[in-house]
Amino acid sequence: LSMEWMLKPLSPAQAVAAVARLPEVLGLAQPVQRVKTFDFSHTNVAIVEELVANPGQIRELTVGIGNADLWELDLSWLTSVASRWHGALHVAVGNEPDLEGVPPSLVLHAIQLLRSALPDARITVPFAYSIMQVSFPVDKAEFSLAFKEHYAEVLNRIDYVTINIYPFLSAGIRGVPLDSLLSPYMPFLSQQLEALRVALWKLSPAGPAMPVAVGETGWPSCGAARFRPYSFAVLSNSQAYMRSVARWIESSASDGSIIQGNLFALFDEETKGTRAIERSYGILASDGSLKDVGTCRSNATEPSVEWLEVDYPECENDMDWMVENFEDTRLAEKFIGRGIDGSLCSLQQYLYNRWASCPPVTRVPGAKVYFDGVRAYGEAAASTKCASWRLIDKYTDRGPNTPPLPGSRAAR
Repeated sequence: LSMEWMLKPLSPAQAVAAVARLPEVLGLAQPVQRVKTFDFSHTNVAIVEELVANPGQIRELTVGIGNADLWELDLSWLTSVASRWHGALHVAVGNEPDLEGVPPSLVLHAIQLLRSALPDARITVPFAYSIMQVSFPVDKAEFSLAFKEHYAEVLNRIDYVTINIYPFLSAGIRGVPLDSLLSPYMPFLSQQLEALRVALWKLSPAGPAMPVAVGETGWPSCGAARFRPYSFAVLSNSQAYMRSVARWIESSASDGSIIQGNLFALFDEETKGTRAIERSYGILASDGSLKDVGTCRSNATEPSVEWLEVDYPECENDMDWMVENFEDTRLAEKFIGRGIDGSLCSLQQYLYNRWASCPPVTRVPGAKVYFDGVRAYGEAAASTKCASWRLIDKYTDRGPNTPPLPGSRAAR
């Protein structure tokens, strides 16, 4: 549950009240009794305070500590929440810290502080499913070497492991039927969780006994791209998945796989992330209404040159977002240490490194360049995204690391 990236955030009372509508929307037999927040941002703090004051049907609260919060961790507010909350309290330490450059020592230190300050709380750390080096076939499943080297000790210090898992990302892969992702029986998700269990067993003899929770799972309703998996980000698939996975979590069918599960997310958030799909994971629209086919919006602007539109359809959309949000202090943890200096070239390279949504910054005038078999640059130097006349003109205050191209308005 988050409102941090809404253009017009709801009141905390409105946000919490929307939780009570989910059984009808998702076709559940029981009321939703669990809520998870992400960090100590003011909107999330307000949501937690509303839940403490008016819990309604909520019996289990997971308070997230953001990766940025870990660097100067102040537990005074959290201990106050624990003294006033009468249900089960869980604390999620960071969110996918291995992907955001958070040192394992910082996570371990936070766990130690929490054990002392909140002895009755259950502690976990959410990881992305990318910690899996191999997940198929299941018997060959294994964690990545980096994860085993840096985070094995973290697994020994938590009460259960939380995994953020998105079958959506496998949509369109040859040999993966769409029905296996959307079926009420959740065969693909179950197989992914079984692979995680095998990897835990290979890491430690105690691995099979480690409880597992799904920290996030969802399916965006808007993708604005023509390639997998984003071409499968449509409202009908999103609704089918959310209903199926919610019922699976609620039913006894999930008992052998997980101890709990969380849907991502309750609301759309229009300004979140670099791409349309990150803004469209909500079960409900950002105003709390039911979503319809008109809910999907893209912030794509002027048409790109043809090859970019074909090979990298999200590049300009992502670049627009980066230019607009680069100096947002709430995003500092995502950008720190990634070689970004605010220039178009550095933003483009970040998008290539992080999402592969833009071509890498390499210019070889007069030659065709291929990356993984895909043409990245044509024969004209202006084919590069960060050195195109149109984009230099568009972002006159944020030019590339090279002088403006001759003839562009920026050079006049």
